[in-house]
Amino acid sequence: MCFGNTVSGQSAGKIKYTDARELMLLGKGFDVTESYYSRLPLSGKDGFRKELWSLARNSAGLAVRFSSNSTSIAVRWTVMTNMSMNHMPATGIKGVDLYSLDNGKWYFMGTARPTDKENNAVVIKNMTAKQREYIAYLPLYDGTESLSFGVDSLSTIGMPQEKVLLKSDDGGAILFYGTSITQGGCASRPGMAYTAILGRMLQRETINLGFSGNGRMDKSMAEAICKVSAQTVVLDCLPNTNAQIVRDSAYNFIRMILDAKPGVKIYMVENPVFPTLRFDQKTAAELSEENIEWRSVYQKLKKERFRNVYFISGAKLAGCDGEGTVDGVHMTDLGFLRYAEEFAKFLR
Repeated sequence: MCFGNTVSGQSAGKIKYTDARELMLLGKGFDVTESYYSRLPLSGKDGFRKELWSLARNSAGLAVRFSSNSTSIAVRWTVMTNMSMNHMPATGIKGVDLYSLDNGKWYFMGTARPTDKENNAVVIKNMTAKQREYIAYLPLYDGTESLSFGVDSLSTIGMPQEKVLLKSDDGGAILFYGTSITQGGCASRPGMAYTAILGRMLQRETINLGFSGNGRMDKSMAEAICKVSAQTVVLDCLPNTNAQIVRDSAYNFIRMILDAKPGVKIYMVENPVFPTLRFDQKTAAELSEENIEWRSVYQKLKKERFRNVYFISGAKLAGCDGEGTVDGVHMTDLGFLRYAEEFAKFLR
């Protein structure tokens, strides 16, 4: 069975578009950024490594909340680079996911599949005309230049009407700092990144500060995290560091956040058990040493009576059967679901 995904499946003349800027944007930790869908503060640009600044243009973790009574929803969006990778679907890299709320639970509706830099797709149609709540997840590994949502010409679209999974300005959001895994590699679609899954599970805004290959506990990143109102911070960066980086940077990185944000809860996440470690003894030994150093930092902080610092073991993050990754490192949707379920035990 084939379901159309292009506007040609429905007359474009019957669709009216609303710029997503007129709706509610979730997942953005900073008000002033290089572009509307960027992830790091413009004020700190000179202090970030160029790799971080470039990756901040990826719209990972950003989502739009809205309400509409339309019988169909379309998406029109433009990405920055038309990025492609050999281990991640285009729908995850540069597609747009749509979910709808029903009796307090979010249900997947469809994905706007990309075809080029400029894209236009009908995600869902033939619905009954009634008011619904929506959340749409933006591209994970490409930047979003523009984004609009299309509805029936006689219907309405606007801000959310139900007080579920909204923008949090009171510290209620959860901030995740980490690596390509945190950023969403390699989810099949944006709504399957573990930060997105957790947001729906917990009905809380999540802020994704995952930077592929660059979650190295830079001082500039600690300074940026200190400026975000979120009072829950998850540090999931070990796959991008090593034992020496942990020894050199971890304590100061975490203390900077603790000192700047009284009452903040910090969760220190251990390396997951990558399936290749069963065979790659050299890497297994290196990650074991890194985990030991990470736990040592945690124990030091606990001795200093920081009761709001928590440790999350990596033993069960991706499951125990070795089937959660696409390449031995980056997660599939299955791996991300397991991540989210494990994190939820601590974050509920």
